[in-house]
Amino acid sequence: MNQIYVMAVVVVGCAFAAPKFVNLYQGNQTENVNSVSTKSKGPKTAIGYRNAGGQFDFNSSMNGIYVNVLVDTGASSVTINRSTARRIGIRVNDSDFNNFANTANGRTSYARASIKEIRINGVLVRNVSAAVLKDTSLDHALLGMSFLNKLKKFEFKGNQLKLIQ
Repeated sequence: MNQIYVMAVVVVGCAFAAPKFVNLYQGNQTENVNSVSTKSKGPKTAIGYRNAGGQFDFNSSMNGIYVNVLVDTGASSVTINRSTARRIGIRVNDSDFNNFANTANGRTSYARASIKEIRINGVLVRNVSAAVLKDTSLDHALLGMSFLNKLKKFEFKGNQLKLIQ
């Protein structure tokens, strides 16, 4: 009898958890365990907390596809690698890498692109300029100033970063 009860609890638990796992699998999960969305009639906000490495990261949706991003106020634009660009529907050719930038890892070439929309919890920014780097030049997407400047404001307070639209 106890085995039947345990099995019923497991089945009910799976029924409640399944939609979240389906969203994560489909690439639509935009909630970050380090992020909190405030749902009010006021400004839309997303709150992130400093991770173990001392950086702020968010789970975002770029053109509807899940992409984890590190906030980088030193990056003039959102910066993604070529594989990420492909995943979110941006195609670049080898000949498009005709721009150059000095990064923390040295001088590198990049292609210019535009991301139709970036969503972090309730915050949605459209038509964001981006730099696409070769995969060997970047292993993590950076949320730079081309996104942050489109917000009403962003503020750091202790271990918290608040994005306000």
